[in-house]
Amino acid sequence: MRTVIVVAALWAFSLRAEASPQTGVFSAFRHVDPGLSHFVELKRTSVTDELDVIVAMGSPKAFPAETRWIFWSENRKIGLFLQEKNRQDRVYLLGTKSGFPDCAVSIERVTATDTVISCRGEKSEQFPNQKWVYDLRAKSLVRQFSYQPFAMYRLFLKAAGASSPGGAVLVGSDRQTLIAVEFNPDEKPAFRVLTNAVAQPWIGRVDISAGTEGLPPRRVIYIKNATARLPAAMPALPRTTYEQFAAARPRRVRDGYRREGTEIEESIGPWQREDGKIWFGKTFYDGEGSTGVGGFGYFDEKEKKLQLFHPTEIADWSVSALDVTPDAVWMALVNNGEYGGSSGGLLRYDRHTSAARRFPLPDIALRLGDMNGKTLAATDFGFAVVEDDQITRFFVDQTTDGRWRVVPATR
Repeated sequence: MRTVIVVAALWAFSLRAEASPQTGVFSAFRHVDPGLSHFVELKRTSVTDELDVIVAMGSPKAFPAETRWIFWSENRKIGLFLQEKNRQDRVYLLGTKSGFPDCAVSIERVTATDTVISCRGEKSEQFPNQKWVYDLRAKSLVRQFSYQPFAMYRLFLKAAGASSPGGAVLVGSDRQTLIAVEFNPDEKPAFRVLTNAVAQPWIGRVDISAGTEGLPPRRVIYIKNATARLPAAMPALPRTTYEQFAAARPRRVRDGYRREGTEIEESIGPWQREDGKIWFGKTFYDGEGSTGVGGFGYFDEKEKKLQLFHPTEIADWSVSALDVTPDAVWMALVNNGEYGGSSGGLLRYDRHTSAARRFPLPDIALRLGDMNGKTLAATDFGFAVVEDDQITRFFVDQTTDGRWRVVPATR
């Protein structure tokens, strides 16, 4: 730290002239690694009245003009810095780290004690989370380490009763171990990681398989899909015509999806029985000439009638999870593309007004559940809770002593 402070003092005159907070950070970054010549600030967070935490990226080559996704490659480095607000020439290095082969970086959490960065690669590959723990008073790094994130594949609702307020238990995997997290919506904190003994009955309810992957080979754990088979009486979906597709998704047509060479293949995805109806969401592969039109609906088992809905908010998306309540149908949206899945957020369809509203969520929801007006989503990165039109993300984080805990994401 002392070296960076001394160097920063030598820059003070020119920095005051340029009067840009990024200048001090980028200069410190360049001093630490002269091989980096282009820089971008990814996140700046105020952590005290005097200090900001800055996450920046350095590259030997210029960054592309398109900045929707910032790719953290092996040749690019993340730099974590502290900067004094009133003395922008005072910059403190907390650490730098090279990336992975072409993964899209996301700053998941920045607080006064720690920063967590995730990185998602091609085909939805999830690289290990990178965590920095620091001491603001000492302006120094305590520890930097990585851990594999937990995807939450199952959501079990707990019935409310005289001795229990209800809630849910979510079961997930980091591909090496299984974990169970309890959600009690009326408690603070609402999430807690269950001990092994308490978790086992819940973990025992999921179907798993084991295999090997990578070089050198390592044992991995998979949680199998538990979607029940559709009833035999369920009819096939009516085939979407190219004209219907072109009208619903003109942007996809502009991408080159002409009549010749376009295959429209849709199927029934997640489904749920409710009061004599089978509610379901449509799913389809959207790449390499194959496509579809998003939608949802129900099959009335008594009347033997199929009802479909195609609001514009769902046209581009498949449904990865579904939850039907008396007032609304909640759906998780996903694009199943050539390079893996990407989230379209959550969609709430009001059963009384037919209004559809999308909620942004960067993670793909795998299960949805309703608890006293709160919607809980189990996602490929952790959890999300929708309450009072607000959505909050959480994930399983590791402490410096190896314990698991649930923390809120700050992005």
